[in-house]
Amino acid sequence: MSDDRMRPLRVLEIETFGRGGLIHYAFNLSGALADRGHEVDLVTAECYELAGRNLPTGVRLHTPIGRFARWFDAWPVTVASLGRKIEAVLDARAVARLARRMRPEIIHLHNTNTSAVVYLSLLRRLGLPLVATAHVVTPHERIALQDAVYRRIHTLPDLVIAHSEIDRKRLHTEFGIAAESIEVIPHGDYSFFADVAEPPERGAARARLGLGGDEPVALFFGFLREYKGLDVLLDAWPEVVTAVPDARLVIAGDPVRLSADRRDEFRRRADEAGALHRFEYIPFDEVGGFFAAADVLVLPYRQIRQSGVLYLALAAGVPVVATAVGAWPEMLSDGENALLVPPGSPTELASALARVLGDSELRSRLAVGGRRVAASHSWPAVAKQTEQAFGFLRARLSPSELEEPSLEPRRSALEPPEDGQNRHEDGSPDDDGADQRRP
Repeated sequence: MSDDRMRPLRVLEIETFGRGGLIHYAFNLSGALADRGHEVDLVTAECYELAGRNLPTGVRLHTPIGRFARWFDAWPVTVASLGRKIEAVLDARAVARLARRMRPEIIHLHNTNTSAVVYLSLLRRLGLPLVATAHVVTPHERIALQDAVYRRIHTLPDLVIAHSEIDRKRLHTEFGIAAESIEVIPHGDYSFFADVAEPPERGAARARLGLGGDEPVALFFGFLREYKGLDVLLDAWPEVVTAVPDARLVIAGDPVRLSADRRDEFRRRADEAGALHRFEYIPFDEVGGFFAAADVLVLPYRQIRQSGVLYLALAAGVPVVATAVGAWPEMLSDGENALLVPPGSPTELASALARVLGDSELRSRLAVGGRRVAASHSWPAVAKQTEQAFGFLRARLSPSELEEPSLEPRRSALEPPEDGQNRHEDGSPDDDGADQRRP
């Protein structure tokens, strides 16, 4: 181990969704921490979408979360909503039991919704150093009791990791988090989408999507939510086609947060724009094909802090047109590694898209600049900063806070009996999820 590495820690990384950007983040961070010599357990949901990929060496996987989620889609909306709330509590208890048995030296949570309150409250009772990454400081769509709920979420951990200076300032000024309890660590890149045996070739990727080989293609990708500004893009598209007549628009993403009427409206407008659209969740192994087919990724967001989709495009060398919102102006330079436009302006968005789609030299320059940004956000670099943050936290906590008084060995459901089988309070075998480790 090199001199700049701390002693190995037992780290428990918890991600609660199993698919989408958060599990991609936790997967890459877990692997990079393990590469630095730490012992990492990754806890996630049963629907874990990366099951087809080898676990990074030194990472162990557990899937105790969301075991009943597949039933909820068939239930009435109000019943399903209640079911999900009950399941979140049960999931958090299962994860807390698992953490108590493992006795990690660091617990690190990744959760962007209100169930984080339950997870953090139960995990805090264990008396172990507790870290949470604020992937969002507050929800993109306002919720009831938002300030109170997210104040609790951000004050429960011993350390909060923010992805940008703008988020650090919000945590401090809006929620009163002490400066020493916040670390700024940038989002890592998503080059692992290209880390497959046979990366999609541009022509083949376009053929699979039903696109022509020479059409200039703009891509809108990711969960469809109001703050992402798809309506602004659809307003802008006629102007794009006027400037670049053969331009095609591709829209791909899950509209799960949109009402049925809003979904229908977007489908109708996408059809009117001549767009190729898939309004559904795009499986992991199909994502690379969309980016291989694209000439530009468009991110017309009204607001944002950070976006895994942006990092995916930068790593893949796909030029980006984005709005100058959130933390993006901190990391992107207009004309160097992206084109930045004001939010909510169809005219300026159309002008930027027409420039990129009509200028191959500009696309090449932005692609090179984007890859440079992605390289500066490599997972080894992110893991090193995360490791340092863990070390600072443990140094800051008093010895008594690291004694783990609640974790003294005891013969109970929290410790395996003499036959070596973990059991619940009722004596039934514990089944907190798959346990897999690569040698």
